[in-house]
Amino acid sequence: MSDAARLESGEPAWRARLFEAAPHIAAGLAFAAGAFTLIAVATPALPPLRGLGALERVVNELPELSASIAGVALMGLATGLRRRIDAAWAATTALMLAVCLYAAIRHGHTAAAATAGIATMGLVISRRAFYRHSRLIDLVPDPRVALGIAAAFGIALLGALLWAGERPDFAAAPWWALLTGEHLGRPGRALAVAAAAISVVGVQWCLLSRARGAPLPAATEDIARAETIIAGADDALPDAQLAFTGDKSFVFADEAMAMTARGGGSLIAMGPPVGKRRCWRGVLTALRTEAERLSLRPVVYAAPPELLPDLLDLNFRVEKIGENAIVDVKDFTLAGSARQKLRSSRRRFVEREGAVFEVLESPHAPGLWDALRPVSDAWLAAHGGREKMFSLGAFDPDYLSRHPIAVARLHGQIVAFANIWLTADRKRGAVDLMRHVSDTPSGIMDFLFTEILLWAQAHGLESIDLGMAPLAGLAEETKYASLFARVGKLVHERGEQFYGFQGLRAFKDKFDPRWEPRYIAAVGGWTLPIVLADVAVLTNGPRAPAGAP
Repeated sequence: MSDAARLESGEPAWRARLFEAAPHIAAGLAFAAGAFTLIAVATPALPPLRGLGALERVVNELPELSASIAGVALMGLATGLRRRIDAAWAATTALMLAVCLYAAIRHGHTAAAATAGIATMGLVISRRAFYRHSRLIDLVPDPRVALGIAAAFGIALLGALLWAGERPDFAAAPWWALLTGEHLGRPGRALAVAAAAISVVGVQWCLLSRARGAPLPAATEDIARAETIIAGADDALPDAQLAFTGDKSFVFADEAMAMTARGGGSLIAMGPPVGKRRCWRGVLTALRTEAERLSLRPVVYAAPPELLPDLLDLNFRVEKIGENAIVDVKDFTLAGSARQKLRSSRRRFVEREGAVFEVLESPHAPGLWDALRPVSDAWLAAHGGREKMFSLGAFDPDYLSRHPIAVARLHGQIVAFANIWLTADRKRGAVDLMRHVSDTPSGIMDFLFTEILLWAQAHGLESIDLGMAPLAGLAEETKYASLFARVGKLVHERGEQFYGFQGLRAFKDKFDPRWEPRYIAAVGGWTLPIVLADVAVLTNGPRAPAGAP
């Protein structure tokens, strides 16, 4: 049950928040307790015992040896606690109680015993938060937890060496005395047992962890099924046409689908599910299942506001990443002082430059691609020389042949063009690929966009999406904004020289759009910066067929 659902059911807000936070708090406490225990056994405060035999020494040191294993286990269990695994909760509760007794009886350490006892009580109280069933042997340690265990062991080892260096017999003792010495070797023996426990965890990780996979390339029948779903979709967005860029795989669920690609360690869905609205949640569930099968993170990029309830109910963490500029073309006009620059630019191109605008409908003449390719190549040469992918189309005749193409001609030559996505009912559209040659007069794109909007108005379209302004519209009030939003806003304000965030928004603002939020969703709040980097690499990387690793 989600946090919102718990509030609706009448559960007190503080209890709902505690339920959501309990796994993360328990994981942090368990890891801290395990690290503290491991470091404590590496610096024993017990008096030396002389003249004991090997068996007697093992019996006497059994609490320390057991505590070292318990410390490693507690740190490893943090992964299971964070995932709400009931077996991890039971094992952690038992080990925390053991640590409490060890600190109180063996060392008389009241503060440590009290802290472990309070943590044990907290685990008991929050039992309901750990409701997922899984065997501990099947729990693959989180790489970050494994790195933390290694760091804690390194600190413990350093502490053991410093402890041994303070003993009077350290200087004259051979190195193996750090393991075999009656008193000098006590921390070494405890750490050797801890190292064996860490080795067991490492072997488990190697045996259970799987190599990350990639979704299979879309087959011909997948493309055909996608076309059928898009044609019968409930209010599909125009960018559903990205299904045909050739770099997507599909996750299907009944009469809906998600367009996906692998980016880094993430399985990224482009936009919301496409198809019948009642099937959206099934698609998101299937996306998570497929991501788990491939050992990838499930991600939804550019999610619209209407998808948020489903994302939140399925435990995705959501952050705003920008806003799309959507022009309601039925209200678009060139009249008024606010449109003075657009009117002037249009008049200049038509009357003085002799510009001609035209929308070429599919099927296109074969010679069109020879006319458009020089324009595309010139634009790419001026903008880094590489096509983008995933969230944008590319200059591919097979892909472009599906769409109307708006062109601007000067003296009979095409100098700018854009392909237009249309929904099946031709009520909504979006501008995708935008290209122009660099030596055209300034304002050619103002002219092209203005004409596209007037064309859409004349053909009965309701809206045209001009695309996203990345990182636009993030929280103005930074006091309550998330860290993600604060960093994003800072990048938007200070990164103009690297991307032109504000210039892009200013260009689209000329057409008086309404700005509609877009979000990124992933499982786990701390993974969002990594996920955003995965999306950036996928969008800007070299184009590859779907399913390529």
